[in-house]
Amino acid sequence: MSLLLALAIAADTLTYPVMNHGRPAGEMRVVRDADSLVVSYSHIDRNRGRWVQNRYMLGADGSVVAAESRPMTRDGTVSAASETYRVIGDSVRISRGSTTQTLPRAGGVLTLGNATPLDLAFLAQQLLRLPDGAGRLLPGTARTQLVIAADTVVTTARGGARVRFAMFHGPNASPRGVWIDGSGAFVAGTADWFIPVHPDFIGAMPTLRAIELDYRARIAARIAARLTPTHSGDVVIENADVFDAASGAILPQYSIAISGGRITAVAPTRGFRAPRGARRIDARGKTVIPGMWDMHSHVFASSPAGQSLRDLAMGVTGVRDLASDTDAATSLRDRSNALEIVAPHLVLGGIMEGPQRWYGPTDVIVSTEDEARAAVARYAELGYRQVKLYNLVHPDLVPTIVAEARKHGLRVSGHVPRGLTVNAAIRLGFEEINHAAFLFSTHHQDSLYVPEMRAYSLVASIVAPRTDVDGAAMTALLADLKAHNTVVDGTFNLWMRAENGADSLEAKANNAAYRRLIKRLHEHGITMVAGTDGSNYIAELEQYERAGVPAPAVLQMATLTSARVMGLDSTMGSIAVGKVADLVIVNGKPHERIADLRNVQLVFRAGRGYEPAKLTEQMAAVVIP
Repeated sequence: MSLLLALAIAADTLTYPVMNHGRPAGEMRVVRDADSLVVSYSHIDRNRGRWVQNRYMLGADGSVVAAESRPMTRDGTVSAASETYRVIGDSVRISRGSTTQTLPRAGGVLTLGNATPLDLAFLAQQLLRLPDGAGRLLPGTARTQLVIAADTVVTTARGGARVRFAMFHGPNASPRGVWIDGSGAFVAGTADWFIPVHPDFIGAMPTLRAIELDYRARIAARIAARLTPTHSGDVVIENADVFDAASGAILPQYSIAISGGRITAVAPTRGFRAPRGARRIDARGKTVIPGMWDMHSHVFASSPAGQSLRDLAMGVTGVRDLASDTDAATSLRDRSNALEIVAPHLVLGGIMEGPQRWYGPTDVIVSTEDEARAAVARYAELGYRQVKLYNLVHPDLVPTIVAEARKHGLRVSGHVPRGLTVNAAIRLGFEEINHAAFLFSTHHQDSLYVPEMRAYSLVASIVAPRTDVDGAAMTALLADLKAHNTVVDGTFNLWMRAENGADSLEAKANNAAYRRLIKRLHEHGITMVAGTDGSNYIAELEQYERAGVPAPAVLQMATLTSARVMGLDSTMGSIAVGKVADLVIVNGKPHERIADLRNVQLVFRAGRGYEPAKLTEQMAAVVIP
């Protein structure tokens, strides 16, 4: 039986605005009658967005007994269900795609894969009914633990109201959360770029955010207390093949001494005298490289319980954030760099956006020269090292922003704002281009903005396979980038497409174009840095090697070049006396095969050594501060 039920004339409708940094960006509309619920969720994100309609049947006690998820287009057109579940006695039947399973219900909890924040409230209601607040998240076997992290009363448009902050702890993921009321009904999503909220609770959002950030900070502190380094203090790594990031060469059979979080000696093992009492690690047959940098990331209040641990486990000991909420980013930076939490060293780049309705996820919106100067000065005051201009910053403001940034010693990078080409942006003072897609879409300005703005990523995916990367236009652009010493933060793996299915030829052409661009950038001597923007870091590095960049050059890019771009090469980026002991012991030869970076044995962050498995184990742990 379909869940497309006729809604009664008396059905109740409640619309939750979806807020983007205090501004409406969409809605979650909930229509309910006696035994059914239809949730239509939509928000606009840089003229992209998310659209889905989920439908539920309710039991006599108000619990969900069946649900389905249907893709929805921007104009509201709803497609056939892509997944369903239905409770049948003591069992549940789950269908996803072409797979249908019937499983025992006992001890299990259910949620749609294409969940809206309302689904998390339903999940909380199910877990609250279980004795220990934990259940198997069907159709899998992993247990999800519910923690009520806060239970308080806040002031709303209708007076005081009870709210509870429900957190879900599960395997290999940052803890998720949702705000519910005293009866378990949905109140608001958690601190994110797009947050649905009950209209009565909009004024309470700053209070809810403060409670959440405090709780997440306490989680990070508790993880740090539980994650005792396997190595610390005075340590000597012996008999290693050491990668010299300055020359790109391997120093065979070398030893490294660490004390006080710094490198105190680097020399051939033969004749090396280990300090008395130092803990010794035999790295024979292994390679030691400097800690690597992800130069295009976005951190959140949830990062210390997930993303940060995952980064370290991969050997990423430095991260550059290129657009995050200021309060969460500065707090995380300060605690990371003071070694109060287990996380990579963090440097911040502050985003600036224009005021049009396709704005990005930030509250730093500038439309005048005075606003632009004030925003740059504020970032400088907060210790940011860079500003990142976004899609809708008016071109007339770029010279003002560049001048103010240089006055404060900040780098300037960004997306290429509408109305500008890459060439124009670098002539106006851009020191770096974020995303290689702009090197393709810059040749197709009309398709970007006529008749209305289209996502540059969509344009690039269309034009990249049709672009002559060896042609005169791209050659001239590369020459311009080189002449201006422009850095390219390409996030190349982000643009790669699966080479199967109906569009496999198009996907192969797309991927070949990006890899050819990598090779040409390298051949022109243009500085590249490796960033993910949410993609996989090692896969990003593998793209450079696959494109023809020698593995040692890729390792240099990931280490010393990144530190140099950020002005930190005097203390980070290579294995040298006096530098911070950010090191990675790899069971393999990454200078010959980048894929060997998947075999990290030990990661040192400021002289503290962690085993990757123990880092990722904490992502599955239930942490109650």
